Amino acid sequence: MHKLIPTKFLDILPLPIIVVELNENNHNHNNNIIYLNPSFSNIIGWSLQEIPDNDHWWHKAFPDPSYQRVVESIWELSMESIDSDNDSFVTITVNIMTKYHGVKRFNVHTEIKSALADGYYVITLEEVNESA
Repeated sequence: MHKLIPTKFLDILPLPIIVVELNENNHNHNNNIIYLNPSFSNIIGWSLQEIPDNDHWWHKAFPDPSYQRVVESIWELSMESIDSDNDSFVTITVNIMTKYHGVKRFNVHTEIKSALADGYYVITLEEVNESA
């Protein structure tokens, strides 16, 4: 874990958090996941050993290849439509396969400009309560 990343702060947050090492050449795949907070483990369930990088995450979170392609398309469209001078996050709403609780719906907020530490970006997952 990079010593500049404030994991003690991330550990207390109620939202699932993923910290990813940035690969400038490809924002979607082949990036190492370096940290998952306790809320991620409690709500989503996958361990760092099970999802060591974005490729593993995509296969666990979106096991249906057709839905995975839909999510990837939504992600790419969202990335193309941001204003890189003013936007800090890209947010998409998707269904994610959790390890123990089946499919849940989340707003996924992906950091565009790292506020945490250079060379890393943060993804937060906010569960969507459909019963409201």
